[in-house]
Amino acid sequence: MALLWNGDAALGPTVFKVLETDSLGSISVVQDSLAGKVWKIHKPVKNHRTEVHAASGFVAGEGDDIYIGWRSKLDIPEHAQTFAVFQWKAYGDNMMQNFPLVFKTLITGEIQLQYATPQKVHIGLWSAPLSRNEWNDFVLHLYISRDPAKGFVEFWYNGVQQQLAGSAARYYGRTLDAGHCDPKWGVYGGDAYTITNYVAALKIGPNYTGVAPKH
Repeated sequence: MALLWNGDAALGPTVFKVLETDSLGSISVVQDSLAGKVWKIHKPVKNHRTEVHAASGFVAGEGDDIYIGWRSKLDIPEHAQTFAVFQWKAYGDNMMQNFPLVFKTLITGEIQLQYATPQKVHIGLWSAPLSRNEWNDFVLHLYISRDPAKGFVEFWYNGVQQQLAGSAARYYGRTLDAGHCDPKWGVYGGDAYTITNYVAALKIGPNYTGVAPKH
């Protein structure tokens, strides 16, 4: 089945809706020895964010069943905490959650997937030791809904489906907030640090096989 969106670095920045940088941040395409052409999303010290806001030409709506896949290599100091290196971010009026799902780094040296409830309670669904300066593969399966009994998330890390909230492969929750939600990659927060998030193989599609990073 055809992809719903392709964010390959070889296609250039028009694959994104907006490039978001502070004064000294940069977003560029570089050649990686393992991953080929990749996005280099660089946030200098004392800057608050450098992110790409995707996905040009695509908006997920109520009842959509989508998979989001990518690879990431984080050049980040040990124990540096960020607000986000990936966001499923809400836009529009009547915002309750702001970012229903987010990957962030913790001072414990871990990367964590968090879910935000409509009451803005942040629930840690999954965490693992962060392999700094190494490529890691991510796939999210999202059923898009404002109804927390219908919306859900599933997650694969380096090709292995993970248990969420410690007990199940599928976590139910509200995955659509405000007008719509978009994916964002990069670095948000961690102002005290220089951090670079290299991302590659960005895809949105209707199944796991189509978006899972290939090696």
